Amino acid sequence: MHQHGVSRRSGNDVIDVDAHNTFVGRGIFKHINSIRTLIKASAATSILDYGSGKGRQYSDDVLRGKKKVSNSLHEYWDVQDITCIDPGINDDRTALLRNYDGVIATNVLDLIPEEDLTWIVDMLFSRANKFVYCNVADFPSKTFLPSGENARVTKRSSLWWRALFSTAHKKYPDINYCIAFETQRKKADGELVERTGYLHNCQDLSMPGEKYVTPKVTVSVGKLVPVQDDD
Repeated sequence: MHQHGVSRRSGNDVIDVDAHNTFVGRGIFKHINSIRTLIKASAATSILDYGSGKGRQYSDDVLRGKKKVSNSLHEYWDVQDITCIDPGINDDRTALLRNYDGVIATNVLDLIPEEDLTWIVDMLFSRANKFVYCNVADFPSKTFLPSGENARVTKRSSLWWRALFSTAHKKYPDINYCIAFETQRKKADGELVERTGYLHNCQDLSMPGEKYVTPKVTVSVGKLVPVQDDD
């Protein structure tokens, strides 16, 4: 799909997207404030972006609306050490031989078959020194596989995802995690509304725009502290 492009739903139509504009990585911008909160709270200095796409997000300006607020995500997060890896582009796993303060995987995990998620989530935790951040959704993706199947092959409940991450956390108890869980529901008038809630074990930490938080897990390592963020 990186090499040949994809088909995506746009309203009631399906359009073809060329390879150059497929999985470029810019979907991360929905999550940059949440990730910055975790970076600030944990004093992280290094980040691994797993499933980073083509990595163009790291050469873009950071905008709020139409206003430029930063020259790059490196500057916005105040982190210089950002490593990208995307198995769909490069099979070189050298980047996975070291650890990083934060490991992020945006628009990735629910595109992976369920039978592989346990070892992949374990791998993400094993490469983190402080936190793991990801997002998942319980509704179909706008992107389709070449087979015609929807690209979001794993659509599970928030309880299922929390159990998966809690299992990994038991093995890596010093690592905090945050899952941005996106839902899509119809209002009484039929309008579709998307909402994001956060499933995390970060003691006393609220994520930007947080709608709800599940009860914290019983183990709290206390590595993250609340921060005041005006974003």
